Amino acid sequence: MKDINSDEMTRRLWLYDNIREIVARYGFQLVEPSTIENLETLEAKSGPAIRNEIYWFKDKSERDLGLRFDLTVGLTRMVTSRTDLPEPIKYASIGGNWRYDEPQFGRYRYFTQWDVEIFGSASPAADAEVICVGADIMQNIGLKNFKIRISNRRLTEAYLNQLGLTSGEKLDQTLRIIDKIRKVTPDELMKEFLAIGIEPANIEKILAFISINGSPVDVLQKLAEFEFQEEKAKIAIGELKLLADSLEAYGRTEICTYDLSIVRGIGYYDGIVFEGYDEAEEVGAVFGGGRYDGLCKIFGKRDIPATGVAGGVERLMISLEKANLFPRMKPAAKVFIATIQPDANLEAAKLAKQLRERNIPTQIDLKERSLSKQLAYVNASSIPYMIVLGRRELESRVVKIKKMSTREEIETTLDEVGSRIEQLE
Repeated sequence: MKDINSDEMTRRLWLYDNIREIVARYGFQLVEPSTIENLETLEAKSGPAIRNEIYWFKDKSERDLGLRFDLTVGLTRMVTSRTDLPEPIKYASIGGNWRYDEPQFGRYRYFTQWDVEIFGSASPAADAEVICVGADIMQNIGLKNFKIRISNRRLTEAYLNQLGLTSGEKLDQTLRIIDKIRKVTPDELMKEFLAIGIEPANIEKILAFISINGSPVDVLQKLAEFEFQEEKAKIAIGELKLLADSLEAYGRTEICTYDLSIVRGIGYYDGIVFEGYDEAEEVGAVFGGGRYDGLCKIFGKRDIPATGVAGGVERLMISLEKANLFPRMKPAAKVFIATIQPDANLEAAKLAKQLRERNIPTQIDLKERSLSKQLAYVNASSIPYMIVLGRRELESRVVKIKKMSTREEIETTLDEVGSRIEQLE
């Protein structure tokens, strides 16, 4: 976990504004689920093993609680407790989460995510929409060199079923190993498959299957050559076809690749899944998501289909830093009112109030420093304008606005300071 200094916070707020701008275009409502959940809620889909990956504790009433590890579970709980909401329900959130992961580059135990979810639509058109939200956010912040890799977890499960890996722990273990394909070497991947008892012949078939990738059209043609026996495989391919049509309508096929190695590691995904990668920076996926139709019914109050996307703010900031895409951040204050004598302090406060009411960020001296030290503070803080108040200025009601970058001085009356500063911009 880390502290966030003022420079980083300014950049984060710029990023949050850009994200909120996009989600608003799609008609999502901003909400935030509780940061603390009942432990049984967090275990609902992932099982008791999730305790090893999260922060959980007993409170003073001996209740088992946990800090949220993502926003999806809490948003799902919120929706399932509200039967009055019209569908589809489109929620968005930006908030902090906790995971007891091993800290590494771009990953912290406390991190911030942006998240959008659509509840109540089983159509691949909903999946296309959340994928496009992710793409639009990337473009809105200036990232252009990114790709979205898409698959269908239902299809991968159907293929594994045909190899004899039916539902159960072994199937889940296999999917978790596949999810590591970009994080470990081929030899390590092979060892993990062998360790859970998968025969070498089947390992080769799995690796060949998950190596299929390309444009949506090309991959769908390759899948047509397979003889799938399970009905869910045919359903999954049909969903990928409909998704491809929607992505084409949105003009997004050029940045989308169908990649059967994408399965997503979290167990609640059960349909179309995807991950967005910045191709210029090796920080892993900058966003990801997919369909989780079975999660809502686990909470028992409302059984509706759902899909969503979420992205890590810290990883995204690494990409933005490397590409030099953050705009030049403005200093916290725009004007500093310096005083020469103590009896000018109250007049400085009155002028500051007038400027602040015009939405001009203003500081005054709060340490009773000499004029030279006030000037040094202004330069160190990169405040663009300075006004000096002394007895002469108070008597004449005339002041000079000093532009610090050029040392130019603009003379004006005290009553017109605000309008002149606005004109200088």
